[in-house]
Amino acid sequence: MGLFSKKPPTTALILDIENGSVGSCLVKLAPGQAPQLFGEARTAVPLMDTRSAASLSRAVEHAASESLLQASEVAARLRHYGGVAPVSRVVLFLSAPWGVPNLQAGRPDFITAITDTLAPRIASLFGGVPTAVHAHASAAVHGLRALYPHEPNALLVSVNGEVSELIVLKDSHVAGHATVPIGLGHILRTLKAHAGLSEHEARSAMRLHHMNEALAAAAGHFAGEFKHAAHDLFTGQGSSTVFVLAPETTSEWFARSLAHPSLVELFPQGGIVRTLRSHHAAPYVSASHAPDIHLSLNAMYTSAALGHNHRGEAHRSA
Repeated sequence: MGLFSKKPPTTALILDIENGSVGSCLVKLAPGQAPQLFGEARTAVPLMDTRSAASLSRAVEHAASESLLQASEVAARLRHYGGVAPVSRVVLFLSAPWGVPNLQAGRPDFITAITDTLAPRIASLFGGVPTAVHAHASAAVHGLRALYPHEPNALLVSVNGEVSELIVLKDSHVAGHATVPIGLGHILRTLKAHAGLSEHEARSAMRLHHMNEALAAAAGHFAGEFKHAAHDLFTGQGSSTVFVLAPETTSEWFARSLAHPSLVELFPQGGIVRTLRSHHAAPYVSASHAPDIHLSLNAMYTSAALGHNHRGEAHRSA
């Protein structure tokens, strides 16, 4: 190999395992280049009328297994017809409760039930390729630092299906973390039960700018849970900017919910609520169309973790 030769591009499979959906994509990685995404897909976990940790785990495991199968089929087609290199690594990103930051230990904690279940599936589809596991929060924080480097103090609210995460950044370092047992699933169940809407109608209602009585009640509940969890996190942190990371079509609704009057005491000097959307990550990834923000942030984190920094990104784990 010559002195100035470059490493050939490699392909990674990213699996984004949340508590309300599972996303997957193939990523072409090359030094100094933006990660290139192919075959992006996201499978929603069926909305359950009642919550159960065991049933949610089973549903997420099933969705993850199906996502792996679909990704392997896409990888085979791209390898034969698109000239994309075979998958050389699998990278899993786990949301709470399966993957959360441990600030004292300086590394994430994982519940390995889902990864243990998926390991044989990964081996059967992709052979003995290495598998890495990261917390969803690590990618989210890394992405926020890259997208908003001039916001060193902020609160990141990552909304998932059944559990949402609150992450405090102080001087660009993670200074606090909490989870709240509420997410998109709770809002949808509230609209179904109290507004007589179907799941599809409930999802559509959240994209509207006005809020009827049921939506207002759901927003108040979400704001109350947020306030309870954020109160102690905010003590001494001085954060006044809140970033909302949520499913693309609902992020504006969750951002408006955090403008609830009951939250004024958290921001006595005023505050700003912003959403993280797919177009914000567009300068950092390459794709035929705008992939969802979660997969974009995961791809950015994976590229940086391998030393393929793009546009001055610096890799620091949450």
